Amino acid sequence: MTMAVTSRWWLVASLLLAGASARASQQRPDPAGVTPGRAAAHAALDAMAELPAVPPSLPTQAAEHARGALSETAFGKKGTAASEAHSQAAAHAHDALLEAHTEAATHAAQGAVAAAARAANAEVRAAAGRAQSNAAKSNAASHRGNAGHP
Repeated sequence: MTMAVTSRWWLVASLLLAGASARASQQRPDPAGVTPGRAAAHAALDAMAELPAVPPSLPTQAAEHARGALSETAFGKKGTAASEAHSQAAAHAHDALLEAHTEAATHAAQGAVAAAARAANAEVRAAAGRAQSNAAKSNAASHRGNAGHP
């Protein structure tokens, strides 16, 4: 019975190890099938490469040429010109917006006046039609009443 427990333990252990190695191979692809940079990174990780003692950093002061270019473009002459152009464009856009709003309001008012005129015209025509119809009815009634008497 001890032999059966031991063999089962070995069977379980070997299955767990096989599953772990299969998962590891699925999670990390083979470096041969990836780009050269990735392959080098994988090779360095496999070789247990260490980080450099001093981490990389950017320079603390810019060169004279870079400072001159920065002062003339972003914060200097070109920066002021760009700022003025931006404010002028914003003012122009605001003026255009106000003009478009006024034009739309005028167009809407003209449409409302035209609709009111059409409605008034329709009312006048309807009233004229009713009056004509009533006149025709009264005229017909008066002719019927006189038709029986000579």
